[in-house]
Amino acid sequence: MAFYTEAFGARFREEDAFGLASQFGEIGGITLKLVPLRTSMDFEDYLSHQLGFIVPNVETVIDLAIKHGGRQDGEILRDGENIHASVRDPDGNTIELYSSE
Repeated sequence: MAFYTEAFGARFREEDAFGLASQFGEIGGITLKLVPLRTSMDFEDYLSHQLGFIVPNVETVIDLAIKHGGRQDGEILRDGENIHASVRDPDGNTIELYSSE
């Protein structure tokens, strides 16, 4: 969870979600629910999701992501004042990062 708490400022609380000890985090008014994985068959027909966040400094968030088990996914892209990059959390989920200089 340090990946989300330090890189994105999430605050988590543990709750029982139908028998699974799950973590519910708040990031800028968005709830992020982390649930332990069961079997791949549980998720066979589920669509994947991709989160994107506007952050003050893309490079800082990438460094924090790496520090906490994540990794950078591709290059940092710059288009004028706009900066865009992607990281993967420790579970391999992709998170888009956006900022302006």
